[in-house]
Amino acid sequence: MTISTIERLNPFLPKVTSDPYTYYRLYREQDPVHWGVSSNPNLSGAWYVFRYEDVMKVMEDRRFGREFIKREDVETTPVPTAYQTFLTMVSKWIVFREPPDHTRLKSLVAKAFTPKVVENLRPVVYEIADSLLDKVHARGEMDLVEEYAFPLPIMVIATMLGANPHDHPLFRQWALALQNASASRLKPPPEVYEKAEKASQEFIDYFKPIIADRRANLQEDLISNLVKAADESDKLTDEEIVATCTHLLTAGHETTVNLIAKGVIALLQNPQAYKLLRSHPELAPNAIEEIIRYDTPIQMITRWAYADIEIGGQLIKRGDSVGIMLGSANRDPARFQNPEVFDIQREDIKHCGFGGGIHYCLGSTLARAEGQIAINVLLNRLPELRLASENIDWANNIIFHGPNHLPVTFTKSVGV
Repeated sequence: MTISTIERLNPFLPKVTSDPYTYYRLYREQDPVHWGVSSNPNLSGAWYVFRYEDVMKVMEDRRFGREFIKREDVETTPVPTAYQTFLTMVSKWIVFREPPDHTRLKSLVAKAFTPKVVENLRPVVYEIADSLLDKVHARGEMDLVEEYAFPLPIMVIATMLGANPHDHPLFRQWALALQNASASRLKPPPEVYEKAEKASQEFIDYFKPIIADRRANLQEDLISNLVKAADESDKLTDEEIVATCTHLLTAGHETTVNLIAKGVIALLQNPQAYKLLRSHPELAPNAIEEIIRYDTPIQMITRWAYADIEIGGQLIKRGDSVGIMLGSANRDPARFQNPEVFDIQREDIKHCGFGGGIHYCLGSTLARAEGQIAINVLLNRLPELRLASENIDWANNIIFHGPNHLPVTFTKSVGV
């Protein structure tokens, strides 16, 4: 290992999560494959890769994977083994599986996210977006995260699953409990894991009766399709069905929450882009790609090294943890021209915001559609949209990176 003279990065500190791009630029230029501080206090460190080229190599190389490696010197499970309900739940999430389990689960769930299915969902997304804005349009202000960016995708996912979309406040409460304890960060205190353990059981108690009902009365929803797959070919256990539903309602929708919120921030901080998109809504697909590149909703993902591998001149050893800095890669000047400029007409928009390799986000098509619809409806329905404050309340989370709250103001208008 080559020892760097640059300060060891701890990407889980508030000073980093509130201004990550300053740090990305520094490490991308001075130590692009960096041995920094791990979120696991029992590990001596973790690798972080910052350049687009290295990020793509790690994501596409099957010698790196998501399933943890058992090590004698340290516990490497996603959550401590003391919290068995939560650990069992998380361990069955698609994102933490490798082939053959990953292939089996993804092939079943991916059928719900095909371009045709997503296209048929567009009227549902429009209806939900309008219904959410109906509640606030006469007020002239709202918390865009709490009242729009969060409920929209979780209500869409609930509709797809066959759950009650109006239960979204419960889903939010439980999802945040799981997210706070499962996303890579400095080890949280015991009460965070305790809340996640309780939320895991509440998700189980919620979905098991629905699964039993669908087994007796199949419907046109994702839970019915998963039950059918389980019963016909024994490809899926009920525990995996519950875990999959929970995953889609938590980490599976968080990309869209931050895509909408950070997209609005980028547009309002760049008035020319805002005006251009309002007058040319057909630019929405390209604008969404630029939003994902410019301020990536998920800033970092992790892998375990399954073999000794050299990346960027550094030897990464088997069992090492690797943080893949998607946000840094998407602003790498070696890959993108003028990467610090927000340009919704940018032609080169092949970003890595949805990951890569076999773990490429299976919900990316839906996230794109939700982002396009949510932002176009917002700009159309709420004239003179403004940030209530330039001081953004960023969540201390380098994985699901976005604002905790986003107060905005707008001209009071009559509903449409």
